[in-house]
Amino acid sequence: MPVVAAVVGAVMTGLMYYFIYGNGMEQLDRFLGDRRNAKLRARSEAAFRAAPLRAIRDPADAAGVLMMLVALARGTPTPEQEAAIEAEMRKVTAPDDDHGTRMAYIRHAAAQASDANIAVDHLAPLLREKLDASERDDLERMLEAVAVVHGGPIEAQERLIARTVRVLAEQH
Repeated sequence: MPVVAAVVGAVMTGLMYYFIYGNGMEQLDRFLGDRRNAKLRARSEAAFRAAPLRAIRDPADAAGVLMMLVALARGTPTPEQEAAIEAEMRKVTAPDDDHGTRMAYIRHAAAQASDANIAVDHLAPLLREKLDASERDDLERMLEAVAVVHGGPIEAQERLIARTVRVLAEQH
């Protein structure tokens, strides 16, 4: 037992000398600073990536982003899925609208979303405010229309659609 106490005492003495006379405090300060900076950097990056979603003011664009996220849940969106999204967008936007530009923005905003659930949380207040119950049902139908491309929805698409419907139905 005295040998264990002597070893522990020697280790503690060595650590104390390292922190007092060596650069142990500098190392510890650098480590803690790096952790703090990494947290700030991650928070800043998340805010930067969410900016395209927060900038959306048109419920049609929000619906387009949600449809693109449903397509992304299956993997890289195919031309068929993008055609289905554009067809659904043409139903809810003006005929003289620039759909190419709108689709480019929708692709960008959906790609910037770090997670589909976070995107739904960002878009839900806008959609709750601007859409009535029948329009929310139309949104669900639009999401399902994109999900059925390529043989029906997969589980991830079904979960995303169900969560979107559930979040939009909540009263805040």
